[in-house]
Amino acid sequence: MRDNERARVRVDLSVVLGAVLAVPVVASSLLVLGLVGKLVWPEYFWVLPAGWAVAGAITFVPGYEHLVLSVLLKMRAPSQGELTRLAPSWAAVCAAAGVDGDRYRLWVEPSNELNAFAAGGRTVAVTRIALDLPRPGLEAILAHELGHHLAGHTRGTLLVHWLELPARVLARLLRLVAWVVPHVGRAVRSFGRSAEALVTVLLGLGILTALAFLDPWLLLTPLLGPVLAWSKRLGEYRADLMAARLGYGPELIRLFREWIRLGGGDERRLWARLLAGHPAHIDRIKKLTDRGFRG
Repeated sequence: MRDNERARVRVDLSVVLGAVLAVPVVASSLLVLGLVGKLVWPEYFWVLPAGWAVAGAITFVPGYEHLVLSVLLKMRAPSQGELTRLAPSWAAVCAAAGVDGDRYRLWVEPSNELNAFAAGGRTVAVTRIALDLPRPGLEAILAHELGHHLAGHTRGTLLVHWLELPARVLARLLRLVAWVVPHVGRAVRSFGRSAEALVTVLLGLGILTALAFLDPWLLLTPLLGPVLAWSKRLGEYRADLMAARLGYGPELIRLFREWIRLGGGDERRLWARLLAGHPAHIDRIKKLTDRGFRG
């Protein structure tokens, strides 16, 4: 690492923003569970949201973290051959950062897409196809994932995901209802276009009114989407920078350029860029080159 520094866990702006922006969705989840509790156990309606929150806290237990992630993400332990390929690269990255690599658990995702991710407090995973990269490239993407851990991006992610589940289920149900509304409107088209428009508008307003009454927090989530995506992009830039400071900047830039070449370009429309949790590769290259790193 530069100037003989050693990496330390430093919580950055993206973590703080992510936590703040998760508040409306988490509050929405707890409110939903409280309403369900009112229906099934009115006197002790608070037990359901409180129990859900306590159950989420168990995600900080390493064994439970690994169980949940293996089920949700369909990860598996690396085979002996894969571990022979993965372990030396991981050891080199951790040595460069001055951290104990044994506190993290390595996983393989059986996917043909070139990818890797960090999750929970001590999980690092790569896709099967990523193991075919030359060792410098494999080390570079592992350094990026270690950067997520060292920046504190992953510690509360699993807990937040758990706490947000009831609100996300409700949101899916509402999207299903919203999908049905135009079909109901078309069903009365025989009475005229005006009748179709009136029914569609009234049903839409009715859904929004019911949502505002039952769960006003959920109304904020569409407005927060672009800001939340921006905070996630900040986290990706930070992980890139930490990997670059470990000496993997040039290799990361080469990887991004190769992904652009394989993808036939890296153009996105404005709205897609606003809602993307990962920056465009060309933007990541620019951030690194602006910091003085060259491919």
